[in-house]
Amino acid sequence: MEANSRPLLRIFEPTVCYQIPLFQRPYVWKREDNWQPLWEDFERLLGVVLSGEKLRPHFLGAVVLEQLRNDTGSVQGRQVIDGQQRFTTLQLLLIAARDLCRSRGSERFAGRFESMVSNSDTMVDDPSEVPKLLPTNADRHAFALVHGAGSPDALLQQARKKGVDFSYDQGIVGAYLYFYGQFEEWLRPEATEAEESPEKQLDALWVVVRNGLQLVVIDLGEDDESQVIFETLNARGTQLLPADLIKNFLFRRALSEGGDIDSLYEEHWAEFDGEFWREEVKQGRENRPRIDIFIRHFLTLAMRRDIRVGHIFNEYKNYVQYTADWGSCFIDPANSASEHMALLKTYAEHFRQFSTPAAGSRLARFLDRLVVIDTSTVYPLLLLCSQRLRPQHQDEFEVILTVLESYLFRRMICGLTTKNYNRLFLDLIRHLEREKQITAQLVGAFLLSSEGESVRFPKDGELSSALLDYPLYQWWPQYRVRAVLKALERALAHAKSEAVSLPAGLTIEHILPVKWQEHWPLPAEVHNDPQAKLEFSQRRDRIKHTLGNLTLVTSSLNPALSNSAWAAKKPELLKWSKLNLSRDLHDHEEWSEQEILARGTVLAKSAIQIWPYPDVEQKPLVRKHREQCASGTLQPSD
Repeated sequence: MEANSRPLLRIFEPTVCYQIPLFQRPYVWKREDNWQPLWEDFERLLGVVLSGEKLRPHFLGAVVLEQLRNDTGSVQGRQVIDGQQRFTTLQLLLIAARDLCRSRGSERFAGRFESMVSNSDTMVDDPSEVPKLLPTNADRHAFALVHGAGSPDALLQQARKKGVDFSYDQGIVGAYLYFYGQFEEWLRPEATEAEESPEKQLDALWVVVRNGLQLVVIDLGEDDESQVIFETLNARGTQLLPADLIKNFLFRRALSEGGDIDSLYEEHWAEFDGEFWREEVKQGRENRPRIDIFIRHFLTLAMRRDIRVGHIFNEYKNYVQYTADWGSCFIDPANSASEHMALLKTYAEHFRQFSTPAAGSRLARFLDRLVVIDTSTVYPLLLLCSQRLRPQHQDEFEVILTVLESYLFRRMICGLTTKNYNRLFLDLIRHLEREKQITAQLVGAFLLSSEGESVRFPKDGELSSALLDYPLYQWWPQYRVRAVLKALERALAHAKSEAVSLPAGLTIEHILPVKWQEHWPLPAEVHNDPQAKLEFSQRRDRIKHTLGNLTLVTSSLNPALSNSAWAAKKPELLKWSKLNLSRDLHDHEEWSEQEILARGTVLAKSAIQIWPYPDVEQKPLVRKHREQCASGTLQPSD
């Protein structure tokens, strides 16, 4: 391994093609975080040159290169093991400088910059080797457009014609347009204090590129293990995603196995480099790129143990290298890198459907409600059930969703902890492996066999008592209360009425107001007894927050209702509210504790139907098997 400081001219001037392996991540640098700081450094160096000061080279970081074996007489090839974002950005900056010089009629400087971004076509046999840089597959089309367009206007015209999407704030096209725009602005006469000729400015531009920018180039020798070096440079909390490291690991493995890298990429990985998988999303308490969340859930399922976010890459390597140790009757065995890629893609297709389920589907309703539980530990089980049952056994899959939703919502409503869910659902996966089948009966029986406050399945009586007695509005964040009320609203829809989707922005309304004292007098019988008056007020302050006293209204209606007396509030509710939750209010001339309890009872019965207690036959061995899973004495192959 050799490390040397090199100016850009020495790096890019020779006849050479720098190749970014297709299995590395696409170009992700952005305007504010990356391009702007680079331009500010560049502009400072331009000022130094124009002022006649001594130009001291500016260090841009390091790149790691690996020599490629080439046929005698062909273009020298180097693979960019690390630093591809920096390399790509510098090439885009140089292409912008080339096009700018040409637009100013300076073929002399345009030719100089051309020699740093293009190999002479007389020196190459393959047209793809004309550009000095060959990006990863995901970026090749956009880079080719930028390299060949010649100007921003021509580039935009071709991009629109060929349907190339781009952003002005990130990506290949955006970077070129940014640097071209900065150069144009800098060349404007009023942009500098001293009046410099355009020719002198272009000369300063060339001087900075030729002498002012340097990279530390680390050249790997034949005995250096590029994969190990790549991981060492990128695996410890730097910008690369765990998925990028996994991609590099799998494709290098495929290369050593003699796989067709281009075909494997297009068939199994190209989609993962798209915006959808790299978008940061919140799931449970995590805010991570979607692909990392997916791979974590896949690994948790495959290895049947909880995987920490910070260990995804190392755990995946461990899984691939010791696949036999994680045998499963549900997950197809994978030995080669291509089989592992195919396996990831299979499960990724199901995970993608979780992000965009069909509107109005049972899955969409389950996932929408799952958000309020604030846990993602059920996703490995959900992946397994979806992959094994859909679409052939869609009905069975949906019954399992009902069982899981009932379990999670009953425990939430009853105020039971979520802290052991990761272990519980892993035990359930092991149990299903033991049974070698996945059915709602097995899922329900297992959950019913769970004992202890951290895992038990609340029965109807406990659920009903919680809904009647617990001041849920006071105990919960409002999004949870709203989710329960929305579920009840849907369940209360009458067969004769139209199905109406709920509008966004509904707010929770207390029918008996929070501040009830002015318009909702206490019963006469407690007025003269201070102790009775205190106790009644306390009961009322508790019951006003129970489910029987809550409904949903629009945000514009909520302030109008406020703390009004029932005689004023009821007509407003009935006039403007079209929800099923408010339909039964027609029947009440008064609204007091008795009506709240009666309505709460009706809503509790609906809740029991929405989240039913499983009607399954428990096998005698289920509890014993669950205990064995939990203790670790039962192996998946048993």
